[in-house]
Amino acid sequence: MKLRLWLASGTLTLSSLFAAVAVPATTLAATKATTAAATTTACTDGHWPRSVQGRPTLFHAGGRAGDYIWHDANGWHVRVTHATSSRFVFSGRIVSSAPLDAVPVKLEGRDFVALSADRKTISYRLVNYGGIDGFNFRTACARSLSFLGYMNGAKLPVARIWLGYHTSTGVSA
Repeated sequence: MKLRLWLASGTLTLSSLFAAVAVPATTLAATKATTAAATTTACTDGHWPRSVQGRPTLFHAGGRAGDYIWHDANGWHVRVTHATSSRFVFSGRIVSSAPLDAVPVKLEGRDFVALSADRKTISYRLVNYGGIDGFNFRTACARSLSFLGYMNGAKLPVARIWLGYHTSTGVSA
């Protein structure tokens, strides 16, 4: 299945305010919800496109400022960093066609990762000083995901989103 990148989506009424990347897939891993509210139905892992598999090669603490996003056998991973020790604020949301579970990684201070009541949207705000902040998440057999982001309150340019191992210079349409 091909990776689709939408910079302007008819389904996003605020598309001019966000950078958006949508990734379709037929199925995703069977997971148990971290809350007692729900369990997922069985589906096969690894059906996201090859282009999103594996950690981006340019990702490291103090790397180029932006969102680094990838999928592997453990689910999805979102990390942020930048090259200086000054304060950068990364924020955004991820919208799924199926319920999500999120687990914070390396958060501190006023960082947050929040799951919506219907568990289909993750909102995040990560204050970064050049280290690594982020979170992991899993979907319950989602067909699609949309990634929307800001850096220091401004729309995150597509060139500042690294998606999967084979992306070396940011996502391109």
